[in-house]
Amino acid sequence: MSKLFFFDIDGTLIDCNKGLYGISTVNRNSFDQLKQKGHDVFLATGRCKCFITEGVMDYPFSGYVTCNGGYVEYKGDAIYKAVVPAKAIEETIKLSKEHHFSFYFESSDYIYVLDKNDPQHKEFARVWGMKDETIIDDFDPQEIETYIGMIVVNSKEDIPLLVETLSPYFDIQRHQTGCSFDLTLKGVSKAVGIQKLVEALHKDIKDTIAFGDGRNDLEMLETVGTGVAMDNAVPEAKFVADEICPDVNDDGITTWLKERDFI
Repeated sequence: MSKLFFFDIDGTLIDCNKGLYGISTVNRNSFDQLKQKGHDVFLATGRCKCFITEGVMDYPFSGYVTCNGGYVEYKGDAIYKAVVPAKAIEETIKLSKEHHFSFYFESSDYIYVLDKNDPQHKEFARVWGMKDETIIDDFDPQEIETYIGMIVVNSKEDIPLLVETLSPYFDIQRHQTGCSFDLTLKGVSKAVGIQKLVEALHKDIKDTIAFGDGRNDLEMLETVGTGVAMDNAVPEAKFVADEICPDVNDDGITTWLKERDFI
């Protein structure tokens, strides 16, 4: 029986904090073998398409669940979009201007920011592989179409204000390190995006397998047929996952696939 495999990026396929910006040769070979056996291989990420590093984007995936499920694409066609309301963007801009936070609202082709010359933004973009040509800081919130936001605050003391101000619009998910957060639309998740894709392909959710490590992977790991957490995952992800595989830096995905006789 063919399966649909879904892979998170950061902490699952790559580790930007350790200089790993592309899919390892070992995992690439494993993905090739999965496809040769009739399985489909997808990304399921919080990143938008233009924010995916070249070392990941250059692999021929069957499709993409991006923006934490806010944008889903199969073989080049968009099959689901959850658009961030202009009001939510405007409230984020107001908060960021008042407290010198950095924000990012992501479409498939562009990332909208407050000030692309701000040092905090430049450092965040450098660490996470954000491409300068995709960055726009002169825009009208009423005129853009985006599917997810991110925000970087200055310290943990800013978190209560962030949650109070933006939780009416977003589920706020802290990243593994630092003071950055995903701003995912209420009711949207990787699980929702995967379910939309499964429905479009007339498949069964029981035939899905997903790998992840972060707080934005929890719903996905709980919903798919088999949820696999990386050994480097946050405790919450390990708790809800069905199984755990070795660390991202040890090609844990390939180890799991071999142990389960998928390759």
